[in-house]
Amino acid sequence: MKPRVLVLGDQQTMVDAAVKLGAEVWWAQRPERVRAEEAVAPVVTLLTDYTDPAFVDLVAHLHALRPFDAVVSIQEHALLSLAALNERLGLRGPRSETARLVTDKWAMRARLAERGVSPVAAALGRTADDLRAFGAEHGYPFIAKPVAATGSFGVVLVDPPGVDAVAAGFSGTGVSAFLMEEHLDGPEISVETFSFAGRHVVLALTDKSTGHGFVESGHTIPATLDETVRAKAVEVVGAFLDAVGLTDGPSHVEVKLTSAGPRIVEGHCRRGGDRINELVRLAHGVDMEELTVAWALGRTEPLAGPPQALRASAIAFAEAPCGELTAVTGESEVLADPDVAEVRVLHEVGRRIGPVRWSGDRAGYVIATGSTPARAAAKAEASAARLVFTVTPPSDTPPSDTPPSDTRPSGTRPQESAAPPASPPATTGPSPAPAPAADRDLSRENDLSRHVGYERTDGVCDD
Repeated sequence: MKPRVLVLGDQQTMVDAAVKLGAEVWWAQRPERVRAEEAVAPVVTLLTDYTDPAFVDLVAHLHALRPFDAVVSIQEHALLSLAALNERLGLRGPRSETARLVTDKWAMRARLAERGVSPVAAALGRTADDLRAFGAEHGYPFIAKPVAATGSFGVVLVDPPGVDAVAAGFSGTGVSAFLMEEHLDGPEISVETFSFAGRHVVLALTDKSTGHGFVESGHTIPATLDETVRAKAVEVVGAFLDAVGLTDGPSHVEVKLTSAGPRIVEGHCRRGGDRINELVRLAHGVDMEELTVAWALGRTEPLAGPPQALRASAIAFAEAPCGELTAVTGESEVLADPDVAEVRVLHEVGRRIGPVRWSGDRAGYVIATGSTPARAAAKAEASAARLVFTVTPPSDTPPSDTPPSDTRPSGTRPQESAAPPASPPATTGPSPAPAPAADRDLSRENDLSRHVGYERTDGVCDD
């Protein structure tokens, strides 16, 4: 009899991994997220909100009739349901306390401080006065960000003149609380790890590059690090995973290599986004999604140690000017390069492209390989720059500043396309002006704080 696997969330690759392993796949998916090509997949699809607490009861009833052998997900907003099901059904995977700690960044900071792991000054804020108090105690600039979100959504650098604007920005999008953290110096990496019954095996270390507003513009595997720095980073990640109680499954932990030593930025009990799984597979020969399903099913042995590097791999994200997208060229020419593994444009023709404020705004990407990390990164960056996005500029752009149409390689930006401030301007009244509807919708889509107990203030139903 085939093992039965339940996949939570809109990630086709996880379904594919379970099908490849010969499982009978059940897929819990929100109705509005199902695409036509997925509807014919060889799976049983549950059209439901898998973040609703009642979903756990539904699956428990199904399990009593047709037991599931594993529940898996790589979606941040599905982790709490995933963990609750693992506990309820007695399955292998992250537990509720772990999912809560990695989903709620303030709870994560509190746990690390309690355990003496990766000291970082942090506090929960709700008002401009909270921002000023934190700055007075810990210095400017510092970081403010949502308590629970992914993809660099809502992360801002706070300096004294911008305090009111930052507070208004959070309030205007309905966020009731935000996290304040000291600004950590140095480059950032991520550590991709898999845990086998409490033993953590590092699969890869990933170099990161960032663009405007802390949004990542590229990743390279393996990271180019001094061996001493590497060992310290691996050590602090192991301490982090022990502190949050992760014993089984994948993890993606972001680390700043500061002058005072490695410091945890945040971590997740899932594989990383931005196609990092594909970079790990190309560079080290390990597919973290297949490994996640296989380990949850008990169909694979633990890895003895970190896998050897086969080659280097890198991803570079393309940029595009602001406006309505009318054409994209260069894809076939880029893909013809034998060192290019994947090319993807993330915007459809006709879509209005805005400034890059979080990961979901990026225009496209190229994945490349090379004999060294430097060569792989250079190939990915040069190839991404060959993608040409043709747009009709926004109608509110002054005609004297912008030509009737704008065609630029992806590596360049028109001056007028610079991202606006992340937050609306400060107001003198007691209630800041509400953010534009588009910003409020974006916040509701990406702010996950309501899942870990932080209520929104805009009175709008989130789901």
